Amino acid sequence: MTVTIYQSTKFDYAREQYYAEAGGHTLLRLTCGNLAGEAGGAIKSATARDFDAAPVYPNPEELAAAMRLSVRNLGGRTQDVSIEVDGKGRLFGEVTLPGSRDHLVEALHQLAEEMERNLSRRLDDAHNSGFSDLRELYDDLCHAVGEPVYLSDGVYLGSDGSLFE
Repeated sequence: MTVTIYQSTKFDYAREQYYAEAGGHTLLRLTCGNLAGEAGGAIKSATARDFDAAPVYPNPEELAAAMRLSVRNLGGRTQDVSIEVDGKGRLFGEVTLPGSRDHLVEALHQLAEEMERNLSRRLDDAHNSGFSDLRELYDDLCHAVGEPVYLSDGVYLGSDGSLFE
């Protein structure tokens, strides 16, 4: 699994920004600091790619769900990731963190690595499971669209009908 971090210039308002590519897709974006010049930053699941970058992961719901699961796997809480909708109606996950630029870039790398693992596992599971039946089960059990449903023993059901840990 290879994660590559690139500096970005996509958004003019951001002082320092980066994006993470893994598994042939742009998964995450990082904006360091804020307009007041304070430290810290925000990591968001990607909704748009940089020029000449890998395409954005095609399923934004799955990407946001993988972000929540990955944050939890790295010691955070799924509630640490807020699910938002951008000005173009695209769903994305966002987590804000304190710390220096170096700390934030390292967090971006770790999160992208964990997300790539989870997204790869979901694709493998989808090919090996009763995909359409599980998708119908998800529709019956879900309380918040796009959120994984906890089944048992650390197993979750994704919005696409895939099973993952």
